[in-house]
Parts: sequence; C-alpha cells; structure tokens
Amino acid sequence: MRYNARGMIRKACPVTGKTFTVSGKEMALRKKLGVEGEPEWHPVARWQLLGAFWQHWALHKRKCGRTGKQIISVFSEDCPYPVWHKDEWVKHADPPSAEPDLAQPLFPQMWELFRRCPIAHNIGAGNENCEYTDDWWYSKNCYLCHSGAKCEDLRYCYRVAGVRNSQYAVFSFDSERCLDIINCHACFRVIHSYNSWNCSECSFLYDCRNCNHCMFCSNLRNKSYCFGNRQLTKEEYEHSVTDWNLRSQRVYERAKGAFRTMLREQAWHRALFIDRSEQALGNYLDEGKDCENCFFLSGGNQDCINLFRTHITRDSLDCVSPYRSELSYLCALAQDSCYATAYCYHLIQCKFMEYCAHCFQCEHCFGCCGLAGKKHHIFNKPYAPEAYEQKKEELIAAMKRSGEYGRFFPGHFAANPYEESIASFYWPLSTEEGERRGFRMEERKAERESDALDASQVPDRCDQADESLARMVFWDSEAKRPFQIRKDDIAFAQDLGVPLPSTYYARRMQENFRLIPFTGELRGTSCGKCGTTAQTSWPQEYDGRILCESCYLKEVY
Repeated sequence: MRYNARGMIRKACPVTGKTFTVSGKEMALRKKLGVEGEPEWHPVARWQLLGAFWQHWALHKRKCGRTGKQIISVFSEDCPYPVWHKDEWVKHADPPSAEPDLAQPLFPQMWELFRRCPIAHNIGAGNENCEYTDDWWYSKNCYLCHSGAKCEDLRYCYRVAGVRNSQYAVFSFDSERCLDIINCHACFRVIHSYNSWNCSECSFLYDCRNCNHCMFCSNLRNKSYCFGNRQLTKEEYEHSVTDWNLRSQRVYERAKGAFRTMLREQAWHRALFIDRSEQALGNYLDEGKDCENCFFLSGGNQDCINLFRTHITRDSLDCVSPYRSELSYLCALAQDSCYATAYCYHLIQCKFMEYCAHCFQCEHCFGCCGLAGKKHHIFNKPYAPEAYEQKKEELIAAMKRSGEYGRFFPGHFAANPYEESIASFYWPLSTEEGERRGFRMEERKAERESDALDASQVPDRCDQADESLARMVFWDSEAKRPFQIRKDDIAFAQDLGVPLPSTYYARRMQENFRLIPFTGELRGTSCGKCGTTAQTSWPQEYDGRILCESCYLKEVY
C-alpha cells in the first residue's frame, strides 16, 4: 500500500495486475456501510465478478421444474439451480433449509444449499404477449427483447423504454418506427443513428438534434435536408438519397461502413457525457450528485462510488445494476427498493440482507436463496428476531476466521454461464481462463439444424420477400445460432424501406451496443481543438476528434 500526492491509497490488484487508487471518499463510504478494511481488487475486477451474475443476450426453451410445462427462460437446462416459472415460484417458494457448520468454510455449504433452491425463470412483470423477453416490464407485443419497460410492438431490442414498433434499438427511449438506433431519444422513422434526439425521417446520423430529412450527418442542430452535413434543397436531397437504396442489404452494409468512417474522420465527439450532475466523475451520467467512478447512471443518484448501470440509487458502493436502492454494497441486481444489502445477487424489494440470492420481498436474512416474503432467516431456516441476530453474528465471526466475510460469492454461484453475462460482453474470457477464475463456462454449443439455410440466402432486398420466407430457418455461422424472419419483420422492413434481418438477433444487438464505448475505465487524451488534457471512454481511434466540454459546446451550438 502506498499514498500518492493527493493522499489517495495506491494498491495493486492481484486479479488484473493493474494499479488503482482508493479515495478518502470511498473509505468514508465503506465506513458508513460498515465495511472493514480496504478494497483488494481493481474496480473493473469487482464489476467483472458481479457482472458475471447478470444474465444477458440468451433465451432458452426448457421445462419448468415444478409443472413440467415448456417455458422460455434466461436459464438453460444446464442451470445448476432448479428453475420454475416465476408465477409458480412466487406462489410456492418454500426452498429447503440447512444448519450451517461454523467449524467449516461457509461458501461450500451455501453452494450445497443454493443449488437445491428453485429460482424464477426470468425477471419482469405487467406484460402482455411478451413471453420471449427478459427483464421486461409493463409492455405489450414484444419479441426477443431484453431490459426494457413500457414498450409496444418491439422486436430484437435491448435496454429501451417508451419505444414502439421498432427493431434493434439499444439504449434508446421514447421513439417510434426506428431501426438500429443507439442512445437515441424521441425519434421517429430514424435508421441506424447514434446519440441523436428529436429527429425524424433520417438515416445514419450521429449527435444530431431536432433534425429531419438528413443522411450521413453529424453534430447538426435544427436542420432539414442535409446530406453529409451539406445543406441542400428538398429536391437536391431527394436526388442524393436515391443513390442509397437501403432496402438492399448490400447497400445497407456499405452505408454502415460510410457511417463508421464519418465517426472517425468527420464527427466531433464529446469527451464525457455528464449532464445535470454535480461533483460527478465517470461517464454517461445524468442527474448524479457526489458520484465517483460511476458509469451509466440516470434518474437521480447520490453519494455513490464504483457503480455500473443504475437508476435512482443512494449511498451505494461497488454494485452492478442497483435500481431504486440505498445502502447497497458489493451487490449484483439489488433492485426495486432494496435497502441495506451486502454481498447479494438478484434481490427484489429486500431489506437488511447479506449473502443472499434470488429473494423477493424479504428482510433480515443471511445466507439464503429462493425465498419470497420471509423475515429473519438463516440458510433458509426461520429464527426469532433475537436469535437471528445472535446466530448472524456467529456466522460473520466464522466467515471472518475463514477469510470469506467481505468477499462476494465465487463465480460458479451464478445461474448462467459466464458467456451469457454482461461481464463476458465487456471482458471476455477463454474457457480455460474463465474456469481458472472460478466461473462456470458454457457447456454446450448450438448445433446447426440440418434444414437450416445459410444466411447468405436471405433475399438482398426486402421487396423481394413474401410470407413464405417466414417458414424458413437460416443459420448465422458467426454467432453459430439459427434464426428466422417473421411475417412482422417483412412488413416492418417493407414499410420502413430497410433490409430484412440477416443475422442472429443478439449478434446485431451487440454490434449496435458495442458502439457505446465502455471498458470500466477512463483514459487520458487531448482535446482535438484546444489541446487541453481530457478524460474519455472513446478508444484511441477517435483521438483528434474528441473535444473537451467547452470546445464541444462551441462546435455544436
């Protein structure tokens, strides 16, 4: 341990080998949360372990472990936990219990108990005709979608809210009839655009506001009929776009290449996306106050450190995806009004919980899994309040002796394999490295169906397709997954004038989401205008086009 010139503690991470700093503010928050000592791992290593417990991108056909009925779940048949349809789980959650042996390490005993405890097949509520979704809320007629709320008639979307009749939208909000939009807001009939607000009838935009009938444009405000940032008349614009018939998959791919060239060589990039925030450090922060090293925070967060993907959270440290939570430490998915939770994963509306998993509306529990509506339980066994507190202190003392207390669960506790987690998306591991790190890796690969056609046989133009296409199965050789083109897909493509889907849906979602730069760290660069030092998430290929906040505002307004 060393101190730098600013009085921060400098440490070396045994997992990543990187040096990291611990601020006085972080140490104060650890004390407030009752966390002893100093962190041992780099924040990215902490997020990687926590993120391994957040299932992503995959839906599986399997049977409900209680009823035997066919269900669609985020957990495959290889899941080490019993998986029940969530409605059955909530009604009949009565998992087995155990008596802990304080003379032996507790993690192996928890694992022996947890893997006998049924868990819900997915997350979500208030949906209509949204069977093929996960982490999906209060929506209607959505298919193969993940992490969204209040949406309607969507297919193949991820992390969206208030979006209607769209496909392949990621990290986007309050938009309609759009395709391949990334971090876009209040858009209508917009195609393959990124970081744009209040735009309509546009395609291949970057960082535009209040624009309509524009193509291949960046950093524009309040413009119409622009092509490549050149102002044209209506007639000139309509003539220019005829060279780009986006109904063709070949033309669409060529346009995507031109768009990425525009991002590297023409567009100006804001170094950090921090809005309506006070004393906030990190990136993609909106309405944050006194937040440090936080990414993708929205809705009003305060006094948080080392948080990734959260909404309306306070006084929390080292968490992945807390939602409306307070006083959370080292948790993955402590959601929907959780309070005072530590070393937990997959909690909903829980309070005063430690070392618990897959619990709903529980309070004062330790070492529990699969409970709903319970209080004062240890290893799923009920205790009187006074006996609970005494027993909990005995367990904590035992875990301190074994060196387990203060550490998160080992990676093999995750219900999903590492490859199907958000951690794998940002920090992929080989099978050998993942197993060495203690993660459960994917056990089987999808086999090509004998009658599956090669994806190259998808018609190039959407107007070449008819409903007979919906009866065919295609194979994505890169994703190694089959896919189909639905009748709704054909109608959508023909209405919007775009190509038919031609890949496995998750691969295209991931391709879009990967445009949003995030590694878990910021790096130093120089402003492309004034040369001052700036922090950013953008990769080095954008250097020279990245602007400090002052120069960015001068350039675009």
